[in-house]
Amino acid sequence: MAGIIDDNSSSKNSSEKKIDLDFILELLKKEMQIPKIQGMSPDIYKKIAQIIKELSTQKYEHLELDVHNELLRLLILSTKSLIELRARKLLENYNGKPFPYPSLSTDEYSNLTDEEKYIFEEERKVSQRKDLIIQSLIAGNVNNLDSISKIIRSKMTIIRFLESTDQFMGVDMAKYGPFIKEDVAILPFENARSLIERKVAVEINDSRFHVKET
Repeated sequence: MAGIIDDNSSSKNSSEKKIDLDFILELLKKEMQIPKIQGMSPDIYKKIAQIIKELSTQKYEHLELDVHNELLRLLILSTKSLIELRARKLLENYNGKPFPYPSLSTDEYSNLTDEEKYIFEEERKVSQRKDLIIQSLIAGNVNNLDSISKIIRSKMTIIRFLESTDQFMGVDMAKYGPFIKEDVAILPFENARSLIERKVAVEINDSRFHVKET
């Protein structure tokens, strides 16, 4: 079975371990058995991604191809389950209730991979924003709420059109379009969201794209 070596010192023993499907399933099983997030090699997901990349480029025929595809499917499924389980632990307390203010001890935080820290930091931002809105409401701070409205209304999103669209008025009262299929444009977030939901356009995150003049 395809795999690479894990040199994580927090493993059960100090010997190097081969990362393969059995190893990932072992991690998943252990994660399901303990309430806290277990320590793993900080680059475990990168190593798994490398395995998947290598498997995806290998060529097989007939029965070997079926076995290869099933192995790839199980690797992806087990890794996805591991990430989702650890993320769920990360965002819930041990009673299954969301943290009002996500925080972790130093030991808990050190058990996270960089990818999981990315998830945690985004969740922390969400909680901070929710707290700001609640506190502004309680304090009757209309200025704060006005500022929040201005921020969301001024947010712009880059999209690529999947079909032609007539000219329309944006939430900022500016005129946009008309656009044809494959045009790229920067639009107010609210307008872009509506177009994306209607599958008229898709969001892109590359500022190198040429932006159509409005």
